[in-house]
Amino acid sequence: MIQRTRAQDQFGKHSKAYAKSSALSNQENLRRIIELTAPSKNDRLLDVATGTGFLAFEFAKHVCEVVGIDFTDEMLAIAKQYKIDEAVENVIFETEDMESIPFAVSSFDIVSCTFAFHHFLNPEIAISEMLKVLRPGGKIVISDIVSPEDIAKSDYQNEMERLRNPSHVKHYPSFEILQILQNHGFDILISKYWPIDFGFEEWISMSLQDAESVKRVKEMMLAAMEYELTDLNIRLRNDNIWFTYNIKIIVGRKN
Repeated sequence: MIQRTRAQDQFGKHSKAYAKSSALSNQENLRRIIELTAPSKNDRLLDVATGTGFLAFEFAKHVCEVVGIDFTDEMLAIAKQYKIDEAVENVIFETEDMESIPFAVSSFDIVSCTFAFHHFLNPEIAISEMLKVLRPGGKIVISDIVSPEDIAKSDYQNEMERLRNPSHVKHYPSFEILQILQNHGFDILISKYWPIDFGFEEWISMSLQDAESVKRVKEMMLAAMEYELTDLNIRLRNDNIWFTYNIKIIVGRKN
């Protein structure tokens, strides 16, 4: 409960920064997810942890209906206003818990979840809930930041993330996410990496920003760059810190 409250506080306070994120709203990245998922016009899709709705609105162009759920009202308020402003008719948003999805069994053709898996306290439960509402033969698509398989580098990356964002749970190595999906009976159709660049200032604006934590995270970033402590390709560009997240998109089929 403490971690859930912490996450709601984090995302509520910084919902506007997430809504403006150049990386999260990048059309090429969103289109890549759509392309790999290969939805059809008759599909009904559930977007879990939808946030401000970037992926939900992109999927809405390709399916008959999208339901986006999140437990942060401030995030959903931005998504709902965009829906009104753009007159998008086939998307609805609801405040729901990802670990207790209230929809009927086998009621969706696709379940998507992007940039949220690392915030799940109980990923096994979350995947079970997604499995429950997905029809047999339906698809699940998970897109998230993954950590290095090297344990020391993974621990360093996660320590830095938790310092920046107290609601962070874990960036998983790719094989752990794949294993969870396979344990729940999903056949893996696609498993692909692609890089996404972040600037330090934008990245830090999407989190709690007390001066001491910002200073410490920046120190960790620079140390990681100098001593290769994590696989983020950290570099300086015009005195600004830039780095590259390794993103993994996984598409699975419920058997």
